[in-house]
Amino acid sequence: MKFRIKFHNQTSSITFDDTNENLSVNDLKNTIKKNFPSLRKSNFHLSLNGKDLLIENQTMSQSDLVNGDTIYILNEINNDNISSLSISSIDQPLTLDEVRDLQTYPKLIYHLVECSQPETDFDYIVIVIHALMLESGFQMDAENNYDLKIARKSSTFYVIRYRHKLCEKECIRCSLAIMKTDSLVTIDGVVNSISQACGKLSFNIGNYLYTQKEAMALNAVFPYHNLRDLSRLFKDNLANRLLCKLLEESGQRSSATLIGLPNEIKLRLGKYLSIKSLLALQSTCRDIHNTLNDNLFWHDLCIRDFDKTAITSVSNIAENSSNEKNWHKLYQIMYAQKQAILRHQTKYSPFFHTTFVPLAPPPGHPTHRVLFPDPTNAAPAAFHPFPPAIYRPIPPGVFPATMIPLPPCFHPVWLG
Repeated sequence: MKFRIKFHNQTSSITFDDTNENLSVNDLKNTIKKNFPSLRKSNFHLSLNGKDLLIENQTMSQSDLVNGDTIYILNEINNDNISSLSISSIDQPLTLDEVRDLQTYPKLIYHLVECSQPETDFDYIVIVIHALMLESGFQMDAENNYDLKIARKSSTFYVIRYRHKLCEKECIRCSLAIMKTDSLVTIDGVVNSISQACGKLSFNIGNYLYTQKEAMALNAVFPYHNLRDLSRLFKDNLANRLLCKLLEESGQRSSATLIGLPNEIKLRLGKYLSIKSLLALQSTCRDIHNTLNDNLFWHDLCIRDFDKTAITSVSNIAENSSNEKNWHKLYQIMYAQKQAILRHQTKYSPFFHTTFVPLAPPPGHPTHRVLFPDPTNAAPAAFHPFPPAIYRPIPPGVFPATMIPLPPCFHPVWLG
């Protein structure tokens, strides 16, 4: 019995012994482990359609497995839904240029891979390009911001339409035309309202993607490498140029201030701010509000400010229509719970007192000094070493205790 095994963008075939009718799906799984060394130390599941899992204790006939079927390998690390809590590492990168290893990627990549289901190397490159556009503040001009299937014109050509948060009222759109020729990928940016090209980038696909054998040997979650260089090249040559052109067409101007910084730098700065400072910064202008209102950004803040138990307890609350958790709302819920716990702990602390009642002074304690004595009962003035007659007029804003006698040559006007 022969099966096609599909793992990420790799497809291979294995031959399974079909003489024994009692062989189960678990036996098939062990055979796959022998053919895929990278899966020997990881936990994975088998599926016929890429979604529904096969029961391991069932036989081959009970699972409706026949000769020539395509079996999908679902690795637990690679197929976690973004709505599930993959919070094992606090140092999970927020943007692509922060990726430093082959096992940890931003949540955005998991979103795109799950929704787009890439099949070729070119599909993986398009996913990264789209992720970089989303990092720059662009949004796909469609209902689903993560499904790239509607932008696919052919196996070697994509056209993706974008809008930007700062140009929503002006309805100005731009597009990316991504084309593959052999191993060369060419990306052209176009502003649709004026049909003007704005930015171009070409690179070899092998500069940023491993081959199938290399990815398996390195046990990589995704076949990407050198994403930091790709992020810098793409944003310098395309994303930032498109944004400047859109702002120019909409009558806005980007200056050398915090607002003029790239979107990813604003997100990085926001990760180091306290929640009070972050909310104060978010209320300054529309641009920063839209940037810091990113759902995945608040996901990272939840991981930063709360422990895993608190996040798990509210994981099934406040889901929006797209079945994606609203991490901003979850943060508000967890913050309110945390403040209530702190108030409760402070209230029942042995060092906490609701009111402070001053004690009566002991006998013989001197009376307090009168701040505003009654001039009618005032005692005769004591001797002063510097009589007030030798002082010049005191200028406004200067305390008398700091004044010193001045020689007669100084005129009072000079002191003003």
